[in-house]
Amino acid sequence: MQALSSAVPSGASFDTHYYQSLLRGRGLLFADQQLMAQEKTARLVSAYASDEGSTFQMDFAWVMLKLSNLDVLTGNQGQVRLNCSRLVSS
Repeated sequence: MQALSSAVPSGASFDTHYYQSLLRGRGLLFADQQLMAQEKTARLVSAYASDEGSTFQMDFAWVMLKLSNLDVLTGNQGQVRLNCSRLVSS
């Protein structure tokens, strides 16, 4: 478990360390590191790794605002799936 804890230096804080690690080629998961594989997402990683996180925080706040405007299905309107790609039969 020591290797995992040292790969995530920022612990529970919400900061730029994740993106700085990606820039150094040290993404925790292969899927994380794939953010550097495309020019568009690599530019975002670079932006989020810099400026003490203000770019990331602004983008994150905007996305959370957009998500809060979605109509959430509650009660029996929605369904809980154990496998997201399969519909739950009624």
